[in-house]
Amino acid sequence: MKKVLKLILINAGILFICFAILEFCLYHNFHSHHPEFKYTIKRFNYDNILKLYPLRPFEGLEYNARPIIITGCSYAYGQGLEREQTFGYKLSKLTKRPVYNYSLYGKGLQNTLYMLQNDMFDKSIKDPEYVIYVFMSDQIRRLYTTVCLNDYSGYPVYKVKKDGSVELKSKYYPVYMQFYTYYLLKNIYFMYFDQDNLKKHSRLINAYFLAIHKEIKKKYPNAKFVILMYNDIGNHFGLRMKPLKEDGIDIIFTSQLTRINLCGQGFHLAEDDYHPSEEAWDIVTPALAKRLNLIE
Repeated sequence: MKKVLKLILINAGILFICFAILEFCLYHNFHSHHPEFKYTIKRFNYDNILKLYPLRPFEGLEYNARPIIITGCSYAYGQGLEREQTFGYKLSKLTKRPVYNYSLYGKGLQNTLYMLQNDMFDKSIKDPEYVIYVFMSDQIRRLYTTVCLNDYSGYPVYKVKKDGSVELKSKYYPVYMQFYTYYLLKNIYFMYFDQDNLKKHSRLINAYFLAIHKEIKKKYPNAKFVILMYNDIGNHFGLRMKPLKEDGIDIIFTSQLTRINLCGQGFHLAEDDYHPSEEAWDIVTPALAKRLNLIE
């Protein structure tokens, strides 16, 4: 018995050393490319999220028409773009409406729901006509793993109950989930074993969007909720979204909206950077504005 216990302890020690070496290598690799990020494993106070992530400037505040709210991740934020090249700026100039962009790079459904539940949107926003959520494929992965290689703040953690409703469990991912090794293993599992589990993903995504829609109706009773499904890098989602349509949510796919394949390199910032370029938004924005009857 002692020999077995000793063998277990030795193997556990070897495994711990291997993980420690892997963690150090991942840390070194990341910080050689992103020295501006500190290696901080901590419990993040999510109430300070808007201090850590500065928003895009609100556009078109001089206009008197009903405003539009945009939310989502770095796609809607316009990562890598100048202000005049972003979706929010172009939508405001085209429609002559105020546009409030509450998108945060690296984030997703969790942050939008949390901000709505905690009244983080500007209180001066009056009677918006639309709340537009820009959804892209990587947001599915973010529902299961923290993005600590780019962002050590994590996400607020929600639990989907049996009745399909969503409740907050914690304002942050547990500390162990914010190690680079954990991130790597979770992503390997998602990419190679769980990526195509569309039934599971659909249930989770539907629950989040229905919860977001409920919060929008509380805060802005007359606003219409639109999900812009941004098709890129050959992704067509395949999610089951019937419950969202039944709830009155308008779901618009860019592939159907523009009839143009946005997978081409000219619509990405770079060959290895799939964020939408200005050329992509020059195509999507007018088509969406016309679809929503925001221009003549």
